[in-house]
Amino acid sequence: MSLIRRSYVAVLLCLVITGAAIWGVNQHNVQRNIEVTEVKIAVSLTPLASPFLIAEQLGLFEKQGLNVSLFPCASSMACTQLMLNRDVEYATASDSVVMFQSFKQSVLALLVSFVESDNDLKLLALSPSNISEVSQLEDKRVGVVKGSASEFYFDSVLIANNHKALDVEKVYLQPHELVPALLSFRVDAISAWEPMGYKADLQSTSTVKNLGTLGIYQHSFNLLSTTPYLEFAGQEPAYLLKALDEAVEWINAYPDEASRLIAKRLNIPLNQVKWSWEDYVFRLSLGNSLLSNLQLQARWAQAEGLVGDEQPDFRELLFTQPYQQIVALRD
Repeated sequence: MSLIRRSYVAVLLCLVITGAAIWGVNQHNVQRNIEVTEVKIAVSLTPLASPFLIAEQLGLFEKQGLNVSLFPCASSMACTQLMLNRDVEYATASDSVVMFQSFKQSVLALLVSFVESDNDLKLLALSPSNISEVSQLEDKRVGVVKGSASEFYFDSVLIANNHKALDVEKVYLQPHELVPALLSFRVDAISAWEPMGYKADLQSTSTVKNLGTLGIYQHSFNLLSTTPYLEFAGQEPAYLLKALDEAVEWINAYPDEASRLIAKRLNIPLNQVKWSWEDYVFRLSLGNSLLSNLQLQARWAQAEGLVGDEQPDFRELLFTQPYQQIVALRD
């Protein structure tokens, strides 16, 4: 075979191989586009939801072939309700909301936890009240949000400090009422989550003291869906978790830039984001610590008469396959 002919054959072969590769990639993309149309996710407007907001900003959902629309909502409960109403396919929710809803809904599926903090809940008092330790709450009024992480955290602080029998008056308030009630001295202390601690510190003319105990409550944010939807979702949940995993990796690699992006995206002061930023542990997880936390909160809710007597099997709540795929990709 002549040199010219061999060269011609080689070039032709390269073109055939390249064309086949491009056809294969296109077929893969067509396949994914058939499986995935629009993915709607209800997301709480808080820095805790940073992996979703960062994935949106960096185009990481599109990179996985997903057309994602984030639906902002004011609370975990509001996000979960949008999902249960089938207005969205997924929702972000705190562990306390997951626990309470598990007593009511058998269709819930928890795909992954994406952030944790052991300092998001705080027990706050003002210096003029002369309260510097938990024992001094005897005969005092403490503002809490009934049947929420706020009340669970307060009860946990009492137990951790051997003051379960302390004579304290719980004043049940709505979340937006907690900080004004503290600043106007209508209550002596409040059990509140961020950014209420930041707002209290910003608005108060006196020193705000944290009477809480670091580490007694591991607050987490989680991704929820429903089992009827996931049964027909194919690889969509795995693609979604892959985008979140890349967002978490980017957040941990560039924390300062990530906090600035989040402040801009949420239209809040950068100082507000930085107030709690170092308390957040961004990572994808799905394991025993989450189960233990849900079980502990469930036992508390039962003791308080907030839920029924039969505790759900939280292991059945976990939809593990997409997360396992992500772990396998890391390895």
